[in-house]
Amino acid sequence: MKSWNKILITCTLLLATAMVGRAQEITFTASVDRNTIAAGEHVKLTIALTNAQERFSAPELGGLVIVQGPFESSGMTNYNGRVSFAINRTWLLTAATPGKYTIGPARVKVGGGFIQTEPITITVTKGNTPPPNDPAVANGQQRDPNLFTTISVSRNKGYVGEQVVVTYSLYSRYRNMQSVTKEMPKISGAWTEEVDLGEPRWEEKLQTVNGVQYQMAILRRQVLIPQRSGKLRIAPFQQTCVIDRTIFNQGRTVVVNSNAVEYTVLDLPAGAPASFTGAVGELQMTVQVSRTELPTDESVDITIRYSGRGNLKLIEAPGFSLPPDLEVYDPKVIDKVVVNAGGMSGSREFQYLVIPRQEGKYELPAITFSYFDTRTASYRTVSEGPFALDVTPGSGTPSTGVQRPSRTDVQELDQDVRYIRIGDLDLEPRGTQLFGSLPWIAGMTTPAVAFLVLLAWRRKQERADADVAGTRRRLADRSARSHLKLAHQALAQNDRDAFYTALAKALNGYVADKFGLGVAELSGPVLERHLQATPDGPMIASSYQRLITACDMARFAPVEEVPREQLYEEAVALISRIEQHARP
Repeated sequence: MKSWNKILITCTLLLATAMVGRAQEITFTASVDRNTIAAGEHVKLTIALTNAQERFSAPELGGLVIVQGPFESSGMTNYNGRVSFAINRTWLLTAATPGKYTIGPARVKVGGGFIQTEPITITVTKGNTPPPNDPAVANGQQRDPNLFTTISVSRNKGYVGEQVVVTYSLYSRYRNMQSVTKEMPKISGAWTEEVDLGEPRWEEKLQTVNGVQYQMAILRRQVLIPQRSGKLRIAPFQQTCVIDRTIFNQGRTVVVNSNAVEYTVLDLPAGAPASFTGAVGELQMTVQVSRTELPTDESVDITIRYSGRGNLKLIEAPGFSLPPDLEVYDPKVIDKVVVNAGGMSGSREFQYLVIPRQEGKYELPAITFSYFDTRTASYRTVSEGPFALDVTPGSGTPSTGVQRPSRTDVQELDQDVRYIRIGDLDLEPRGTQLFGSLPWIAGMTTPAVAFLVLLAWRRKQERADADVAGTRRRLADRSARSHLKLAHQALAQNDRDAFYTALAKALNGYVADKFGLGVAELSGPVLERHLQATPDGPMIASSYQRLITACDMARFAPVEEVPREQLYEEAVALISRIEQHARP
């Protein structure tokens, strides 16, 4: 019994000592591991609270960027019988540009008052880390170190017709971020080709900018082919995001604007060849003639193929003249063009069908192609041909002893041979008149009847337009079917966000239009009040509220309590039931 008393007394003394020590010494300090760093390097900020357990947060960082943290640790020490308790919170900070940065005081409420730390000045010098390859990224980081967008081009200047790749990117340090909308700029003065990227997604590898790591997503990529010289301006685009949205928190909406880009378009040099039609790039031309010997009742294919990297889709069909007795048809165009991050590349073919109408030996003229070579910044001209063509008499061709005129020998004669008309001439019996006949009566009365019908329809339409609420009720089912169709397409494509958005719009839009409600009035009790005359009105209202809640849970939180197919079928059935019981 005595031993237990001793233990109790000892614990009481230790506790009293700790409480006395805590009451005597409450400290709140901020410290850094160094006061001078280079741009892109890290400085460690530690805030320590001793002998108190109050909550405190990070101070104003004065432009410094949080790389990691906060990391929290706590501990208890006993020095010469004095027990102290400490809470340490640590951040890892950096700066992208040189300068002086001041970390403001941190404050904590202890008892009835506040205590705060001393400000700390950090000097950032020019770093040895090379700057990002794209200046737009560094500028975007200066606008907002946590979330920014950029527009970058593959080069700063080029010639008219020379392609340039434009990339629209998003950089984020938020763990929970949703892209809501984006407004992309329209570009004038250039041919635009979209690069198919699919749905935007985060790159697997984090991007490091001035010592700070970011998630990066490419939102859009385009290949531009300028059509005129001067300054080609790409206006900023606007991105709207929701930050830190959870099932219990609506999150915070952030709107960011990208940089603008000015691309210098140079005129092509003077002295272009006569055969130059605007082709620019690294190109080649090949010409293939399917055969050089054939009879008159058969055809020959001439294929002209342009390949390489450049503005292939803007290359027009080559013009060349053939002898009059060779009939040529409009070419068939075959494009095998790929548009990706490297630009436009592949091939464009023009396939001509040529039919000889007269036997003999012909010479197909040489085919010449001139283009501006971007590798050497000069014009190049390539040529293939001429090609010899030997046409022999065909199976249906008379003997070669018979003289035929060529197409150029055709002349207009004073009289033509009139063909004899055969068959039923549909002649009218003698004495038949149109006046007073049934067709005459129909022709005279039809315009008046049509005018009266149109007037009645117009008045009915005016009455319908004046009845706004009635129009909403009549078109509610059609609008709901349109959104349900979008939801079904998203379901087939396994597009989660699009499915729940379309399904919620179908339900809310239908109920609002059917009963003339505003957005703020949409709820289960309101719907039940409008369906109070319906026997199963409460059940319909409860089903509507449950479906809307399921859609909101799936849209704003990763929670899908009901399979999407079942949710879709229940929504279709609910709209059908309301339509059946609430007909105007």
